[in-house]
Amino acid sequence: MGADGEWVVAGVHPATAAPNGGSIVYLAPKAPARVPPVLVVGACGGSGATVTTLGLVSALASAQRVVALDATVAGGDLATRGADRRLACCSVQAWLAASSASTAAPLSEALSLTSSGAGLLWRDPSPLPHRATTATICDRLLSAGMTSVVDGGSSVAARHLRPLLDQPDVRLVLTIPARRDATNRLRWTLQQLDAEFGGEFIGSSVLVVSHQHPDSASVAQPLSNLYRGWVRAVCEIPYDAHLADGRTITYDHLQPRTRRAYADLAAVVAPESAAKSTDST
Repeated sequence: MGADGEWVVAGVHPATAAPNGGSIVYLAPKAPARVPPVLVVGACGGSGATVTTLGLVSALASAQRVVALDATVAGGDLATRGADRRLACCSVQAWLAASSASTAAPLSEALSLTSSGAGLLWRDPSPLPHRATTATICDRLLSAGMTSVVDGGSSVAARHLRPLLDQPDVRLVLTIPARRDATNRLRWTLQQLDAEFGGEFIGSSVLVVSHQHPDSASVAQPLSNLYRGWVRAVCEIPYDAHLADGRTITYDHLQPRTRRAYADLAAVVAPESAAKSTDST
């Protein structure tokens, strides 16, 4: 087995040793399937979009070269929450501004890193240079063989996210906290998206319910019953004290059931990915 966990037949050549020795099969590692950009955005404030982004990229990192991109309006805490291995000093704006120079640093130097193997690109409050958009950044990352998971913050209607939403293959993950008032706001968001982008877009979307308190409401199953046939799936992330304490997140420090929940989410969002959970059941 190779680093990607899967092999394909690269070539078959006749044996040159003893007669009737059969054929020699040469194996080469198979590149993981490319996944279109994934946009994680909250249907309301405090939805857990950043934490969901970090959990999703960590679950995908075993099979994909994956980068979490901060696409919040003024820059959020994506890197400071997730970069438990290395926090790069270079923002996505600085990387884009320098990318046209002959002495530009490679992308690898701009990436903050998680111990799970995912990269992170953080942003500062300044505008993106060179007329760049979140969509063009995702295109550049895809050209470099990397999957983009975008932390879009708390408003799917934000103007700066529109170029990404307009891409036909973008995959949408809508997050809400496990609160009954949030489920009511979710319905309005889905109706807005349905009216603007159509039922096919909503039908490929995934809802994520995050439990941010140990005694939060059980709303995932009612949502699943309510929106069955309208959205692709409703996933539930259980309460985890490591997520709730507000410090830097280390994926291996999460409870096994939390890692399984993120692995299940990854399997729904990116079914072509070879990511598999190694947690015990």
